[in-house]
Amino acid sequence: MIKSRAAKGKASVTFRVDPRVGAQTAAVCGEWNGWSADADVMQPDSEGGFSLRVDLEAGRAYRFRYLLDGHRWDNDWAADAYQPNDFGGDDSVVDLTALAEPVPPAAKKAPTRKNARAKASAAKMKPLKNEAPEQTASKAASPAKRPRKPAK
Repeated sequence: MIKSRAAKGKASVTFRVDPRVGAQTAAVCGEWNGWSADADVMQPDSEGGFSLRVDLEAGRAYRFRYLLDGHRWDNDWAADAYQPNDFGGDDSVVDLTALAEPVPPAAKKAPTRKNARAKASAAKMKPLKNEAPEQTASKAASPAKRPRKPAK
């Protein structure tokens, strides 16, 4: 099963049935289509299995199973989870909650040299390379002090 974001709060899910199941027909039945065998009939793929892409509302999880040849139920063994059903088996679960979250904002741009200089000056940090250190008004106005020699 392949999941991706789609437009306007939707998620695109591609369901796949392995060719080794030996089915002639396949349908994906689930909570979104009322477990209908006719709503989401899968198409044969180039590998001899079946596949179908379905757009579902993102932000929730859905139970589903595959109906093979009109009478055999099978799970998706790559499902996100499995939940017991009322028939003594398990339903496969596709979880689309993560696809409903907003996309994180892009990383902030690196500061420009001008902004870096202003931040360094404001934070009284060391100056950038190739720049003379700025003197504060008090340092520039006061004469340089010489160290005292110890008394003998």
